[in-house]
Amino acid sequence: MSRDVEVQRKRGTFSSLRVLGAALAVLIAIVVVVSALGPKEGAAAPGVVVGEVVVGGRSEDDVRQSLTTLAAELEKRELLLVRDGKELSVTLGQLGFALDVDATTAAVLAVGREGGLKGAMQSLNRTRIDVPLVFSLDESAMGELLPSWEHALIEVLPFDGSVELKDGEIVAKPPNRGHKLDGPALKKAIEAQLAWGKTAPITVPVIEVVPPLTAQDVERAADRARAIVQGPITLYYTPTDEEIALARQENEEAAKRRADSEQREKQRLPKKKSRMKRKGRRLVEDKESTKQPSRFPMPEPIEVVFDKEALRTAFRAKRIDDPVPQFVVELDEAEVKKKLAPVVSKLYDAARDARFEISEDGKVTIVPSRPGTRVDPTRLVEALYQATLTAGRRGPLPVDKNAEPKFTTKAAEALGIRGLVSEYATHHSCCQPRVKNIHRICDMLDGAIVKTGETFSVNAAVGPRTLERGFLVAPSIGDGEMTETPGGGVSQFATTLYNALFDGGYVIRERKPHSFYFNRYPMGLEATLSYPSPDLVFFNDTSAAILLRCDYSETHIRVRLFGDNGGRRIDRRVSQPFEYTDPRIEYLANKNREPDDEKVKDAGSHGFSVITTRIITLPDGSRKEEKRTVKYTGKPRLLEVHPCKIPKGEKGHTGEKCPDPPKEEEGGASGG
Repeated sequence: MSRDVEVQRKRGTFSSLRVLGAALAVLIAIVVVVSALGPKEGAAAPGVVVGEVVVGGRSEDDVRQSLTTLAAELEKRELLLVRDGKELSVTLGQLGFALDVDATTAAVLAVGREGGLKGAMQSLNRTRIDVPLVFSLDESAMGELLPSWEHALIEVLPFDGSVELKDGEIVAKPPNRGHKLDGPALKKAIEAQLAWGKTAPITVPVIEVVPPLTAQDVERAADRARAIVQGPITLYYTPTDEEIALARQENEEAAKRRADSEQREKQRLPKKKSRMKRKGRRLVEDKESTKQPSRFPMPEPIEVVFDKEALRTAFRAKRIDDPVPQFVVELDEAEVKKKLAPVVSKLYDAARDARFEISEDGKVTIVPSRPGTRVDPTRLVEALYQATLTAGRRGPLPVDKNAEPKFTTKAAEALGIRGLVSEYATHHSCCQPRVKNIHRICDMLDGAIVKTGETFSVNAAVGPRTLERGFLVAPSIGDGEMTETPGGGVSQFATTLYNALFDGGYVIRERKPHSFYFNRYPMGLEATLSYPSPDLVFFNDTSAAILLRCDYSETHIRVRLFGDNGGRRIDRRVSQPFEYTDPRIEYLANKNREPDDEKVKDAGSHGFSVITTRIITLPDGSRKEEKRTVKYTGKPRLLEVHPCKIPKGEKGHTGEKCPDPPKEEEGGASGG
């Protein structure tokens, strides 16, 4: 009995599977049929509407054209904004409306092509299918329009309050709460409508704004302003005995330095010390250090009277939010400077930066910085107000006697420059254009500071060598050949700096030797320079900054590097030349030269190789050896020949045959 039941159960399962399979087959058939009836390739599905424009069944080009027309029409369409019975209109073009025709066309053509049963049934169902527009609005354009919309649509706007000077009197206006447009919410409401091409009136969303200040806050600021502008206020300054003594001492020291400098000039003696001051990222000669003692003004008592007219002219008031919201009374800085101008020279003593003094033997000492004396404009209003609380409306002028310099003693000491690390000099002939270029780049880099961990590029620091920037046209090497360029000759500076860096044990990251050797440079230890490449780049891996000093005469250039390389000792070695090569020949065509007659325009030079070695010995005795093979290709030998003599494959070869030599005519006896 149980066996019959099992048989019946299996027969029922097979029957159900047959029914399910038949149903799936029918469904697949429906999908295939419906898909065949779906949108045509390259056309919109039936019933598609975009921005109230019917595009169903149209080709891609027709859809794109319809959207382009719609975009132009929408830009001119007006949108009505309403609030509390007020209204205004704005065109979509004013809002920066921009329809993305390509993206919207793609969205239209995607309808009915989703695949599967859903896509097939959607294609079969030919009822209306709305597709949203793809567009953007210009937020900056809306931002510019919002203030005018607020004034047109909102009854009460928020007001922060004000303190103003009208007809010579201080007038305080209290703050009040109000409403302002909710820009993000309004933009979202506009976008929601435009997505479907609709421009129904939009109720403008607003937010309530409560000013951070009260009427009492504004009135307190007004009382302060009235106290200041109602009448004359006198601010005074009386120097201390210590300040007078310090100024006198500085004047005496300045006079002594000047007298010493003038005496050495008369005797044609070199300077005892070179004094350098900070200028940007460089140190420059402090030529003002020997000026007349009048450079240091002797402090004297002064008074400044701010009359009613001056105070009212300079009066300003505004709300600030940092550190807390408040109204502040200010005086216009330009007006205050006019008033203080007559006494500034009597009071002002500029803060003095720290300086470096370099002695003849290369030792570096720091001349300490010194705070300056100046009127502190940030405390001036408070000083005026405090003076109004006195019977005579008098008070001390806010003088800052500790105005910090830009380059302090601490900052100078942090550079760690102790003395001369290395120097190198090269020589040249006098009075050539290239010498002017060498001097120009030397002046531009003299005093450069390279801090610990910094990489220094000569090309980045100097920039292009152009006539406008003071360089002259002079011989240089380009692509292995001699040529004339602005800045020709600056490689001599690069070579001089390279050797100073080499002897200082500094890391040289980029350097390229010349194509052929010049005997004015050390063999294998020289560098070429052009813009933008090749460059000379080095890295400061020491604990002290590098100060680059460069000086020159009509026949030499010298680079000195000051800093502290940690006691590294350098040994330089250069091998004997090897692998000599003959100079390659370059031909110069000259039709006026006989085929059998050639002229040597430049004998050229042999090529060869050398191995340079730098051995760096550290204070702990460890050594690092750096080797490099430098290969000189040699200067070409220049031959001037008839064009027919230029071999095939050489520049200038024409293939023409050499003319036959002229025949000699037989001479007859002459009678006399």
